[in-house]
Amino acid sequence: MLDKVKEEIKTVQTRVLDAQEQFVDQADDMVSQARHRVHLARGEGAVRLWNFENQALDWVDGLLDRSDVPGGDRVREPVAKLVGQARASVSAIPIDGYQDMNARTAANAVRSLGPVDLLKVEQIETAGKARKTVFEAIERQRKILQKPPFRGSQSV
Repeated sequence: MLDKVKEEIKTVQTRVLDAQEQFVDQADDMVSQARHRVHLARGEGAVRLWNFENQALDWVDGLLDRSDVPGGDRVREPVAKLVGQARASVSAIPIDGYQDMNARTAANAVRSLGPVDLLKVEQIETAGKARKTVFEAIERQRKILQKPPFRGSQSV
């Protein structure tokens, strides 16, 4: 009888440990999914902000070009200077020496960029050399950024 009770206790302990492991695994998966969603939201938010900054600068440029704006003549030069500085900041090349890189080196450099910097490089390539290799590298990096991180990864 005592052996039967001991056997039953071992069986129950095993079930409890298995359930605990399953619970921990599910919790880990949920945390991983949440981190991935935060990562995606952060990237999407940064892209939206960057697009908004560019749209705002375009709007101000358009406003400065209009001659019917009251007082426009007085503020045109200083505001244009500020807009130029802001545009230089928003559109700064994220890779040192990028303009001098060949297509393969530029494509390799893109591998470490985030969503906004990918947009900047894409903008530079569209306006300049338009290298297919770099555009393909940008798309590959975007797909990588969309993938969930490895299980157990602590980065967001």
